[in-house]
Amino acid sequence: MRDYSQIGFEIIAELLNEVNENTGPCFFPGKFKPPHKGHFEAAKYIASLPNINKVYVIISKVTKFGITPQDSLTIWEDYLKAEPNNKIEVKVSTESTPIKDIFRFVSQNPDIKSVYIAGAKEEIEELGYAKKLQEKFPNVIKTIVIPDQFGRISATQMRNAIKIGDFEGFSKFIPVSSYNKGEAKEIFALLTKILEK
Repeated sequence: MRDYSQIGFEIIAELLNEVNENTGPCFFPGKFKPPHKGHFEAAKYIASLPNINKVYVIISKVTKFGITPQDSLTIWEDYLKAEPNNKIEVKVSTESTPIKDIFRFVSQNPDIKSVYIAGAKEEIEELGYAKKLQEKFPNVIKTIVIPDQFGRISATQMRNAIKIGDFEGFSKFIPVSSYNKGEAKEIFALLTKILEK
């Protein structure tokens, strides 16, 4: 049986290669346990770059702090429902690490000349998120360092606000568009149930 998510990757790959060789998709991998305003603003920033024609947010399939990949996906979907962006697509990794999803994408789409990986400075420069991919695909893989302004928001502080029942404090970690459309209360309730366990 054919993997329908793979068919989607193939169709999009054809569209992504149409502008020029520096134009391509960007993968934004992470645990996102939970996704917060900084993650969402970073994805929007990446999507706004002229050489990026699609942003794939790839959620690690690891459960952490009781937050499952599906929980993270639900929250990302809530953010995008409140503020739609057709350049951002969120998926749960089908591999042991999101980096393997990127490896598979690049291997199966050799006509795409540029594939970007976005991460915080330490992920890109110190931890070498993209290093093995760059070694395997030296002329294809490029990196985008997410500006510090998006990385200063802490998922730990967000979880701590939930644990003590501080909705007002928690709200600072939610995108403004989601808060204004009433999504914050639902997300707070979801995460409170999880983190109370």
